[in-house]
Amino acid sequence: MSAYRRLILPSTLIILALLLRQHMVGLYGEYGQLFDWLPYFLIVLSASLAVFFNLSRNFIATVYLLLIYLLVQNSLQVTLDDFSALYTFTAICITTPFITLMLFLMPEKGLVNKHGAMISGIAILIALLPVILLVIFNEQLLEAYINNYFSSRPHEAYVQSITSSLLFLAVLVFGIFKLIKTNEEFSAANVSTLIGFFILLSFFYIEKISTILIAANAIILIANTLRNSHNLAFRDELTGILGRRALNHRMRSLGRKYAIALLDVDHFKKFNDSHGHDIGDEVLKMVASKLNAVSGGGIAYRYGGEEFCILFPGKTADEAGPYLEEVRNNIQNYSMTVRNSENRPTSMEKAKQRRGRRKLPRDQNNTVSVTISIGVAEPINKRQKPEETLKNADTALYEAKKKGRNCTMVFRG
Repeated sequence: MSAYRRLILPSTLIILALLLRQHMVGLYGEYGQLFDWLPYFLIVLSASLAVFFNLSRNFIATVYLLLIYLLVQNSLQVTLDDFSALYTFTAICITTPFITLMLFLMPEKGLVNKHGAMISGIAILIALLPVILLVIFNEQLLEAYINNYFSSRPHEAYVQSITSSLLFLAVLVFGIFKLIKTNEEFSAANVSTLIGFFILLSFFYIEKISTILIAANAIILIANTLRNSHNLAFRDELTGILGRRALNHRMRSLGRKYAIALLDVDHFKKFNDSHGHDIGDEVLKMVASKLNAVSGGGIAYRYGGEEFCILFPGKTADEAGPYLEEVRNNIQNYSMTVRNSENRPTSMEKAKQRRGRRKLPRDQNNTVSVTISIGVAEPINKRQKPEETLKNADTALYEAKKKGRNCTMVFRG
């Protein structure tokens, strides 16, 4: 899935929330208390899922949602002319981008460990900083500073200050860059919740906007946790493509017409022994990326080790053949540059000295290419199970290796 596609679901949730807000306001007289408690229910659910799946960033983002909603409900139900409300609102406008930036920068390493404790501590420190400042400085000085640099309502229909708006924008640009670079599920959720907070704070005067948008942000985090758990269960950790469990799950719902191809990286063990397992992993990632780009409706899976599988629902083996040949040729024609082991730095100090320098000349590196062998099969009768078709594809793969490798063989029965 592309980075931009990851934004579709959370962005849709925010848009739907804004569209439903007016309808919610109309029903508020009858169901007001229920609506006010909805964000709490969703926040508890999100936090519980984050704890269950040991996700530190999701947990911190959810707890921060709870903090904001508590502040809105208990401290911001008055005019911003009141210093306490103004200070609370300004503190939220400033701390939210910094909390979000921290979540963009920190990798996910679990909640119940030293790393989880560290980023939780940083988040608590950021959240408590406005309280610390309130203790150190007097109200008059802080109010003067806010009026000079974070003046609210720069426009009648816009509540958030220009300075904090620019801060939101800077973090948003960084977050989108991070999403494009990593294509990470959480980055998409973090970008979306940042946008939700920005809309909430910029148009804070709109009735019940905080309730509906915080509820939407909680749903985004819940969806992110569930999608993350799905990826853990169904995606291969090394290559990022679907794994064998996903293949087994998909084969349960196949129709009568389909083709299954098994693919194997040729001489992979010898390649691993010659270049090392790190380079071998890079080869598997490259092959997976090429297979994942297969056309013709094919779905790529990592089957195990150096073996992969491509499933073509609704196609015969012969119809899938041209798409498999295209993939095979793309992999064969792709050259990988492997640094010669004699040129590798022998110490951390030398490695640091080489960073940022010009790459080694091509003649001091090994340029290698890999090939794959492919066996493809289709059901030979209406009663044949997908597992039997898979075995036939394995038989065809064996024939491709016997033929000399780097070719595609179709099982003919």
